[in-house]
Amino acid sequence: MGIHVVLRHQTEYDFDRLVQIHPHVLRLRPAPHCRTPILAYSLNVEPARHFLNWQQDPFGN
Repeated sequence: MGIHVVLRHQTEYDFDRLVQIHPHVLRLRPAPHCRTPILAYSLNVEPARHFLNWQQDPFGN
């Protein structure tokens, strides 16, 4: 019997005036080589108009 873990992360920005949205770098995806099996993973980004670019660092993360 293994340990089951649920993680939820939310980053939210709130500004007092209108701002432009610029690129951000977020590393929130499980590494494909992790020893613990990932049963489910999802990523939701708002606003709906966004661009995702998956990258790995030199260590494969």
